[in-house]
Amino acid sequence: MKKYEFPLQAILTLRAMKQEQALEVYAASVQDCANKRSDMLSAERRADDLEKLLRQGEGEKFSASMRQAYLKALDVSREEVAHREKLLADAEKLKAKRLDEYLERKRNREILDNLREKQTKEHLAECYRKEEIEIEDLVISRRGSIKIAG
Repeated sequence: MKKYEFPLQAILTLRAMKQEQALEVYAASVQDCANKRSDMLSAERRADDLEKLLRQGEGEKFSASMRQAYLKALDVSREEVAHREKLLADAEKLKAKRLDEYLERKRNREILDNLREKQTKEHLAECYRKEEIEIEDLVISRRGSIKIAG
């Protein structure tokens, strides 16, 4: 039986490589989102710690300059949280885009995989059909030669 060679194998290989690259890019964006989320949570904790410090200090007397320094630090910390939230939102959008790209490349590869599988089955069916015809021809010719000899 002749081995089947898929005519689009080079394209299938290329699509598989592209799919793998897209998966690596998506994985990097997932890691980036995790890092940005961690940074945002750290900034939120710092802001919360400053707020607690200010609330605890309400009973104590802070000097005006000290209180002003704490309030300024709290404002900066809140701005940092807002900035980190925006960076995280942007990273999440990019991650979603990269996931879509990966899924699209995966679909493109699966299309060729399915086509190859279908054509391989058709090739095997054709080979089996040809073998059956050859076997039938052999049986018929053998019967004919036996009748002639007998």
